[in-house]
Amino acid sequence: MRRGWGFGVAVCLGLGCGAGVESPESPPPRAVLEREMKVERGATRQVRPVEGSVFGWTVSVDRTGNAFVSLAYERGGVDLGGGALPGDAGLALAKYAPDGTHLWSLGFATYNGASPRVSAMVTDGAGNLYVAGEHREPTLSLGGAPLPAGPFLAKYAPDGTHLWSRPAALPGVGLLPPQALAVDEARGQLVVAVNFVDKGWPLGAALVGRVRAADGAVLASSPVVRRGRLAVTSLALEPSGHITVAGFFEGEVDLGGSPFATAHPRSPFVARFTPDMRHVWSRGLSGAEGTATGVAVEPGRILVVGEYTGSIPFRGRPQVSEGKDGFVAVYGPTGGELWMRHFGESVTGVAVDEENRVVVTGQYRPGESVGGPVLPWRAGGTADNHLFVVKLYRGSGGHEWSRGLVSEGVLRAGTVAVTRRGEAVLLPRVEGAADVGKGPVITPPDSALFLRFVR
Repeated sequence: MRRGWGFGVAVCLGLGCGAGVESPESPPPRAVLEREMKVERGATRQVRPVEGSVFGWTVSVDRTGNAFVSLAYERGGVDLGGGALPGDAGLALAKYAPDGTHLWSLGFATYNGASPRVSAMVTDGAGNLYVAGEHREPTLSLGGAPLPAGPFLAKYAPDGTHLWSRPAALPGVGLLPPQALAVDEARGQLVVAVNFVDKGWPLGAALVGRVRAADGAVLASSPVVRRGRLAVTSLALEPSGHITVAGFFEGEVDLGGSPFATAHPRSPFVARFTPDMRHVWSRGLSGAEGTATGVAVEPGRILVVGEYTGSIPFRGRPQVSEGKDGFVAVYGPTGGELWMRHFGESVTGVAVDEENRVVVTGQYRPGESVGGPVLPWRAGGTADNHLFVVKLYRGSGGHEWSRGLVSEGVLRAGTVAVTRRGEAVLLPRVEGAADVGKGPVITPPDSALFLRFVR
């Protein structure tokens, strides 16, 4: 059992309230500005510690602002709001209303000491929840028939009812957990990215598959790379059905356009494909060592985030890191470079809301800013206990506002999701006394912290 750290279950950070000038690129109505001037941007509204050995994985939101979280637990009696979860260890899913009210939670007990993992989670327009991950039990029921060890996909109704669950496997191939999910509403399908490892190599290749949302049946799968080795870490789906994937590669790879190569152990990449996975364009950020950790899309723009050391040429100018930096790079639909920013120590997640407001999260070093004022910091601390959330103007990438959260122990960012109204939901690791906006909150080792911030 891991000791010495826990995970925050959820953090919701507002993207549109408080004093300040809204981007001239998309000014809100006067009434909205007057109302939002009364509330500080990102002010803490809810704090709920969850004590016990819990390890958060992913988070998602539905169209009405409900938040979904996934975690593994390794102690009996863990309660997410609906009573103790079953057994002494297992995998849990929970749903919370926009005001923080617990709606339901599900626990699936395990018995062999290996924590199951949810690697991706998404909702559809009807509020159904889809999860992807892996487990190492001989068998594990996620609400239906027991599944063999390995990757899985599952679907739950808005009230938590199990609809279907299936193993995500291919004969004779060592698959890793599905790293990304998206819902293609027009086609009634899931789009999923799955990595697999070639024997004797640290990297293999990746597939993008289409799964029927009604029952989980696999409909098609296509390779991301024609030649070379890479891994996909994130996937985004446009309303047109075009697919963008991001991750890291090594050596020389060919994704269907011009091959690109790196001399580093790994470098970030991003690629865009048609709905049937025909190559549109791809970019290898070959001057940098690092990885792309997330990708999001909005009309006319593709946003890629990650971390790197070295230099990334962008619009004819080198973007040189200060040690290890996080980055946000934005491209047009044909691959044109629009703008890039780098700051902090890493960027772990990116999301956009219905008004195309951009939010990113990651780690920063004491004494740093992320484009605005210097963020709060603790003397003697490191990037491991300083977490930022920053909102950037859509068109230019300029800083609009940012927040820094600090812990005496561990505070590590993870995935991020954003509601249609602009509330961002995070899932950080946390331990010790953390400043979350309402004074210090002290959590014992291996605990979780549910936080919600006003919009």
